[in-house]
Amino acid sequence: MIKISRSVKGITSAKIIAVVIIVIIIAVAAFMLAMKPPAETTSPTVSPSPGKVLEFVYGTTQETGTFDPAKHRDETETMYVVNTYDPLLYPTKGGPPKPWVAEKWEASEDGKVWTFYIRKGIKFHSGRELTAEDVAFSMQRVLDLGTGFSFLWKGLVEKVEVVDKYTVKFYLAKPFAEFPATLIHLFIVDKEEVLKHKQDGPFGEYGDYGQAWLAEHDAGSGPYKVVEFKRGERVVLEKFEDYWAGWSPGKPDRVIILVVGEQATLVSMFKKGEVDIVEQWLPADTFEALKKEPGIVVKEDPDAKLFFVSMNNKKPPFDDVNVRKAVSYAIDYEAIIKNVFRGGVQAVGPIPVIAPGHCDEVTVYTYDIDKAKEYMAKSKYAGQTLKVQYVYVSGVAVEEQVGLIIKEGLKQIGIEVELVPEPWSRIVELVKTPETTPDMVAIFHTLKYPSPDSHTYLMFHPKAHGTYMSCMWYENDEVTQLLDQARTTLDQEERYRLYCEVTKKVTEDAAALFIINPIHRIAFRDYVKGYDYIGILGFDLRFYNLDISGKP
Repeated sequence: MIKISRSVKGITSAKIIAVVIIVIIIAVAAFMLAMKPPAETTSPTVSPSPGKVLEFVYGTTQETGTFDPAKHRDETETMYVVNTYDPLLYPTKGGPPKPWVAEKWEASEDGKVWTFYIRKGIKFHSGRELTAEDVAFSMQRVLDLGTGFSFLWKGLVEKVEVVDKYTVKFYLAKPFAEFPATLIHLFIVDKEEVLKHKQDGPFGEYGDYGQAWLAEHDAGSGPYKVVEFKRGERVVLEKFEDYWAGWSPGKPDRVIILVVGEQATLVSMFKKGEVDIVEQWLPADTFEALKKEPGIVVKEDPDAKLFFVSMNNKKPPFDDVNVRKAVSYAIDYEAIIKNVFRGGVQAVGPIPVIAPGHCDEVTVYTYDIDKAKEYMAKSKYAGQTLKVQYVYVSGVAVEEQVGLIIKEGLKQIGIEVELVPEPWSRIVELVKTPETTPDMVAIFHTLKYPSPDSHTYLMFHPKAHGTYMSCMWYENDEVTQLLDQARTTLDQEERYRLYCEVTKKVTEDAAALFIINPIHRIAFRDYVKGYDYIGILGFDLRFYNLDISGKP
């Protein structure tokens, strides 16, 4: 466990005596009150809220694995977390994070000690005030569990000091210039509420850290609280009246998240007005058709997202770089961009072209079957009959369509591809070990925080292994060293140069199939106002930002 220390001021004997006297006075007063007969009571009258309850419905095909803010990893889980919890800092569109739970912060000259000053008056759903103690506990919990985005801070955060009620310090093992950017994923939990629901577990006095309970409940301070959870069916969130940022007219009072198994069913419900907004994972053709529907808005934005297909570097045949290069040349990228995604640009390495720190100086593969056959002939599997599985999210048509194009291309170089649909929650479990990770997996990797670190360290550093972002299980000592060096380099120009070197090497090694930076599309009813895509995983689905006052 990381160390949590608390600064303690000296306490005089006179102060102790004064405290004892006050306690005695309070106890006597309580006793006298208890002796009085109870006053007559009447049933409380609850005044109805003025106007109608504004109910908002989000439709998705994706089932969430957990509500636990220490375990969120993908868009769906992040969506739940950003609506029920508050992060230490909040992301902005194309810029550095802004104050949130922490209203200001500062770093020591050596970049190893970061001090954050906590906003006063933030209430948890339990009614308790959020303090520095909760911030320290939240970081300790993430690191001890070793889940979610813990790899961002594992081996980096050595100690957390609670200086006073509203001040907390993080002591790092080494400088990390992008540390504040990562803290958009440190969501603050109510320490007392979590420990009140703990069960037996391996974490000493903390038991199971409340994991079982938090899988279906919340202990947050966010704009909404969980009131109903039916796994694989629906989740109901209700407005938290005491939310620190306040409420203005038009914001949703109640949010219903519907899990619909088939995209066709979801689209039908959307057209009928049973859903207010639909997920981004619909096929491009569907969005084009929705543009023609009355009362529907399709919003399109450039996307800081990479769609890639992993190749498991630890298992045959993709443990051979020549096979990976052969496959990279056997993909019809133009067909995927034009016919499947209906727009976007071919990925130039792992960092999206509009993301901070993008590097153009990389190996970009084109559709060239002759070259593909040359590399297959160089491989240790030359002349063998090869069969691989391509796993994609069931119900996500674009991933299936990409799989069919890959299947056709690889057939020309002697590799048979089997398409295997799986629920997203199942894929997340499969990629936790190299042995269970499929040969190929279709992955959308949205920018997680505004830094090239998001599309390099999270994908190619061994400490990030075991997530969907790193499911190629790529390992290169030189790349690992470059990533470690980049993280400790305070000069941004030099830091970005190091990340560029990383992208050169991973593309030379054909670590994965870097396919496309697509267009982000989402559709909603025309009375939904205020939607803004900021390009950071799941944060656009914070429903508090919306105005649905015009909903009929």
